[in-house]
Amino acid sequence: MAIFDKETIIGFTNNVSNEIILENYYRLVRILTSSMENISKKNAIVSSEIDVIPINEFTNGAITPISSLNVFLVIKSPQIELNTVKVVKNKFKSFWERLKLAWKRSRIKKKRKRRNKKIDENSTLSSQLKGKYDINDLCVDLVNNIANYITPLSLVSSTNAIISITGDDFSFPVNIYPAISKGSKYVVYDKILNKFFEYDFTERFQNYKAMIMGKEDKVINLIKIYNMLYYNLYNKNLDQPFIESLIFNMPNEIFESDDIYEIFINSINFLNNARFKDFVSILDRSLNIFKDNRLGLNYYETLEFLKLIKNNI
Repeated sequence: MAIFDKETIIGFTNNVSNEIILENYYRLVRILTSSMENISKKNAIVSSEIDVIPINEFTNGAITPISSLNVFLVIKSPQIELNTVKVVKNKFKSFWERLKLAWKRSRIKKKRKRRNKKIDENSTLSSQLKGKYDINDLCVDLVNNIANYITPLSLVSSTNAIISITGDDFSFPVNIYPAISKGSKYVVYDKILNKFFEYDFTERFQNYKAMIMGKEDKVINLIKIYNMLYYNLYNKNLDQPFIESLIFNMPNEIFESDDIYEIFINSINFLNNARFKDFVSILDRSLNIFKDNRLGLNYYETLEFLKLIKNNI
C-alpha cells in the first residue's frame, strides 16, 4: 500500500480549473432540461420544471481530479412518489403472501394440484404489482432520453434509481439522483432499501457556513485531502456530507496553523482519539453521525479508514 508523504498530501489540495467545472455542470443542466421536456410531453404527471442541485464537493469547491459530479435532479411531481410507495407496499405484501402460500403448499400432497395452483396465484400476484408511472419508470425514460444527447463514446445507465454517465462527454463521472421537491426538502428513493429518504440541505449549508467562518480555504483543502485519501485507499469516492460531518465536529484549534499539512496531521490525530458518540451529523445536529443513514459510513468502517490513513503517513 502506498505511503502518503507530506508532498503527496499537499498535492491533494491542487485546484481544478473553474472553467472546466462550470462547463461540465451547465452541459449536464442542458441535457437534463431537454430530457425532462421530452418526457413531460408524453407523461402528464411528469413536470418539465426542474432544478439541478450539486450535492457533493461541487457545492463548496473542494473538487479534485477524482471527483464525481453528483446532483439531485429535482422534479415537482409528487404523484411519482405516491406511485412508487404503492409499488413498494405491494412488493412487501406479495412477499408475505408468497411466504404464506409456500407454507400452505408444503402441506398439500398432490403435486400436480399444487403446481397448477402456483401458476394461477403467481399470475394474480404479478398483475397486482403492475402500478402507475413510478420512479423506476422515470429512470428508464431518463436513460433513453439522455442517450440521445451524448456521444457514442459515453455510456448512460441506471442502477438503484441512480442515473450514471461515464465517458468522454464529461470530465467527471456523473451521478444523477431523481429527487421529488417538497418545499425546501427533497425525497430520494433508495431501490435497495425500498424506501424514500428525506433531505433538507438548509441545515447542512447553515452548519457548513458556520464551520468555515474565518478558515474557508483550510476547510476546503482538508476536505480535498480526505476525499483523495479515501479514493486512493478504496478506489471509490467518499460521501461528501460524511467528511463534512467529521470536520464539523473538529475543534477550532485544529485549524490554528497556516500549514495545511500540519492541519491535516492535527486532524487525523484528533479523529483517531475522538469520542464519536459526541459527533453529530452536519445534515441534522439532533442525530449522531452514525445514526444518520444518509452519510454512508458506519462506525467500524470509519475506524478502519482512519487507521489506514495513520498507518500510511
